[in-house]
Amino acid sequence: MGLFLKVRINGGPVLRMLLDSGATFLVLDKRAAAASGVAAGSPFELVSLGASPKPVRRAACGTVEIGDLALRDCNILTLDERLLDGVDGVIPTALFAGFLLHLNFSAKTLELEPYPVEPPAQDGSYTSARADNCLLYLSAQLNESPQPGYVLLDTGATYSAVSEATVRTWKEYRGLARAVPLHGGSGAVNGKLLPSGVHFRLGSQVVSADPVVVVDLSDVSRHHQFEVAGILGYPALRRSLVTINYRDALVRIEEK
Repeated sequence: MGLFLKVRINGGPVLRMLLDSGATFLVLDKRAAAASGVAAGSPFELVSLGASPKPVRRAACGTVEIGDLALRDCNILTLDERLLDGVDGVIPTALFAGFLLHLNFSAKTLELEPYPVEPPAQDGSYTSARADNCLLYLSAQLNESPQPGYVLLDTGATYSAVSEATVRTWKEYRGLARAVPLHGGSGAVNGKLLPSGVHFRLGSQVVSADPVVVVDLSDVSRHHQFEVAGILGYPALRRSLVTINYRDALVRIEEK
C-alpha cells in the first residue's frame, strides 16, 4: 500500500499511519483518536475521490511524535468509522513541508534535511509542480496524449490512474479496460483496469506505471479548478527515491 510511519499523537500509543502526499490533513479513525485522547469537534465534509464527501470532525491541534521528531500544533481530523484494515490514520507529507523530504521507497525510509539557502539548479532533474492546498500536481505527458496534463503525486494511492477524459483521446485503449472495484477517500469508486501500463513523461524523466486504472476525475478537477489528467500512485514509485521540495514546489523522482 505504501510507506507507513510509527506515530504517537499527544503522547498516546504507537499508531500505524500511511504516509500520503495525496492527503491534505492528518486523519485518525475513531478508535485511534480515542486511544490518543483526541476529542472530536465540529463536523464538516472532506472532499476526496469517491462517491460522496466523507463526514469528518475537526479536533484540537495536537503534538505528532515520530521517533525523536516532535511537531506541535498540528491540525487533526477524526473519522467516525474505521479507515482501512491495519491502518490507524493518514499523515500527509505536507506536515513535513518545513524540510526537504527524501522518500526512499525501496529502503522504506523517510529522511528530512534543512532546505539549502538557494533553490536547486534547474538542470532537468527536478520537475516543477503546481501546489494547490498542500497537494503537488506535476505536468506530465501520458502515453499518446497530444498535450501534457496535471497528475497528482499520491504516495498513498494503491493504483496509479488516468482520467476518463484523457483515455478518450487514446485510440489504442478504447473498449479494452475492464471494471475493477476501488475504494477512494470518500467511499466506492467506479474504475476500469487498463490492459497495459502507462508512461508518465515528466520533463526529461519517464515513470512507468502498471497497473493503472481509469477513473472519473471530473469532480476533482472542478474542485481544484484545473484539469487533473491522472494520479501517480505508490506502485509507480515503489522502486524510486522521491525528493519533495515544498518550499520551491519541486519534485525529483530517481529510479533505484
